[in-house]
Amino acid sequence: MALDIALRAVSIEDAEQLLLWRNDETTRLASHQTQLLSLSEHQSWLAKSLSNPQRKLYIAQYLGQDIGTVRADYQDDQNAWLLSWTLAPEKRGQGLAKYMVKTFIDLIDDAVCAEIKDTNQASLSVAKFSGLNMSHSESGIHYFYRQNKR
Repeated sequence: MALDIALRAVSIEDAEQLLLWRNDETTRLASHQTQLLSLSEHQSWLAKSLSNPQRKLYIAQYLGQDIGTVRADYQDDQNAWLLSWTLAPEKRGQGLAKYMVKTFIDLIDDAVCAEIKDTNQASLSVAKFSGLNMSHSESGIHYFYRQNKR
């Protein structure tokens, strides 16, 4: 059973919501960047992100509620979009993340990849569900990849 996940482009007005999700302790522990960010730091990052053509940034919605965010950054050296996602803390444990990420990567025809800490079991499951294949592991990071769909 697939869930009907909608994606909407992030706007600068989403800064506070995104920061709450990003600064959540569990989210930070699973992230490559674990430090807390201030609102001004986050707003600066978001403004740069919104003007970056090499970045795709969306908020996922389910049943009319914002449930998380998905991002892809184009990596020239890999010719692939590097994925990142965050599920709203209050939405964890409902099986939403896997559908959120799958919905997002199904829109991307190019190759996609993800780098996931070996301690992040939830995201490892999301990557596998979304059709990514683990290529290798190094220094506690699992590297996933999906070739372009063309």
